[in-house]
Amino acid sequence: MSALDHLLKYVRTGTAEGDRPFLGEIFIAPTQFTQLCAIEPGGMRVLVGNKGIGKSAVVEWIDKVSKSKKLPCLLIRPDNISSKDTPTSPDIGSLKRFYYEVLLRTVGAQIGLQLKGMLKGAAAKLHNEARQQGLAEEDFIQKSLEFISAISLPVAKINGVQFAKALAGTNSPNSLIKAVNSQLLSSGNVFYLLIDDTDQLAAPDQPAHLNRIWALLLAVRRLTGECSAVRAIVSLRSSVWTRLTSESQGQRDQTDHMRGLMIPLLADDKLMQNIIRKRLESAAKDAGQTRVDPYTVFFNGLTMTLPTSDEKRSWDSFISKSARERPRDAIQLIKNMVDAAKQGNAPLIGSNEAGAAMRIYSSERVDDVVNEFSLDCKNIREIINTFADFDFESDFEKLRRHLLTIPSIASIQIRGAQLRPDVDDDAVAVLRLLHETGFLNPRIVDNTMPRGFRHILFHDDSNFVKLANWNFMQGARWEIHPAFRTYLIGVKQAQLAKLAPAKQTGGIKG
Repeated sequence: MSALDHLLKYVRTGTAEGDRPFLGEIFIAPTQFTQLCAIEPGGMRVLVGNKGIGKSAVVEWIDKVSKSKKLPCLLIRPDNISSKDTPTSPDIGSLKRFYYEVLLRTVGAQIGLQLKGMLKGAAAKLHNEARQQGLAEEDFIQKSLEFISAISLPVAKINGVQFAKALAGTNSPNSLIKAVNSQLLSSGNVFYLLIDDTDQLAAPDQPAHLNRIWALLLAVRRLTGECSAVRAIVSLRSSVWTRLTSESQGQRDQTDHMRGLMIPLLADDKLMQNIIRKRLESAAKDAGQTRVDPYTVFFNGLTMTLPTSDEKRSWDSFISKSARERPRDAIQLIKNMVDAAKQGNAPLIGSNEAGAAMRIYSSERVDDVVNEFSLDCKNIREIINTFADFDFESDFEKLRRHLLTIPSIASIQIRGAQLRPDVDDDAVAVLRLLHETGFLNPRIVDNTMPRGFRHILFHDDSNFVKLANWNFMQGARWEIHPAFRTYLIGVKQAQLAKLAPAKQTGGIKG
């Protein structure tokens, strides 16, 4: 096997499912891990993050470590939830009652499947009682809560130091040890309930369906309130959280119930580079090279030339800056570079392979944006394509003039609102969506940073783009994210090719 064959194992998908065989070897805990895991009795967390940032990997890691330490932990997804006709009424009270019962039935069923080794004595008897058909609702709920309490583990039986060290993985466990002991193990019993991919419970393009997600969140909160042993973590995609808190049929007041429980999962440059390096180190180890910089095993030289300019960057900087703060993007970019090297019979990845990979990768990132935000704006691809003839960096006034023209290209709606050309309110609405997607980001002066500036991403300040913030928007430089630039160059080349005169063929007719 070549070195690149060994690397391919660790970058083939970048998904939690694909990484499962070696998750314990390569998992890097995010900075938010301590506040996520150390849940107080009767508490819950809502883990919110962009698609591809690693939410599933985080909950699968907690599940894996908990079970290895004999701590009761249940990981469920929407497709595990017991099938039953959902109420047609969008009333949040009815939906909450419905999902509370569904949640209890699902937990009971999944304990029987995933944790059947713990069904002994009183726990087994309570499990059978809770599963009986024909129980009145109050009796069923009471039996279910007693059963969950019975299968949970007294905190006195949990070694907080060992558990925190295992959870921390390759990270320093000190802060996690302190938080686990003072919060998670402060009193009572512990039972982790993890609910992943919650947004798949409903169709986010239908406002009434968003109430299903609210109802499940409120049902989980009711469960943790009525059974303090349950410490729940529910994962949710950022774009769905934005819709929940902005347009969910009058349910905005529910935000107050959840805002303090929300943990944003973020991936800064340091975390991204650690995640990448860990995979490279594992691949280099498999290739028999353990005492060298892993980049030298797979990449040609210490630096590369950017595909969209003559600027040189280190490989780790190029990969992390192209990845939109999403580890899965970084992993898939490396996969594309490996493919390009193999197609060209190159033993190592160089600038040419990076350029070839970016042509595919950049187009895929636009596809991702379209898939993620087409429910918010079905014309999102057409909007992005208008920037093919636009500078990658511009001042606000030039950007504003361009945004004012966008509603004239088609009948464009953003989250149900019809846009009009030459209206600043609607130009800002377009810019807000592009900021949320990560396509466009403001850059402001910041002398505390090494390069004298910083970018404001949507998760840094989701309200940066609004009319009331006009002066700050005007004072920023605006940049198209590097992940999309190669795609735009391709769109421009295709446009020019269509405009080029057709070649003449044949001789002169006499």
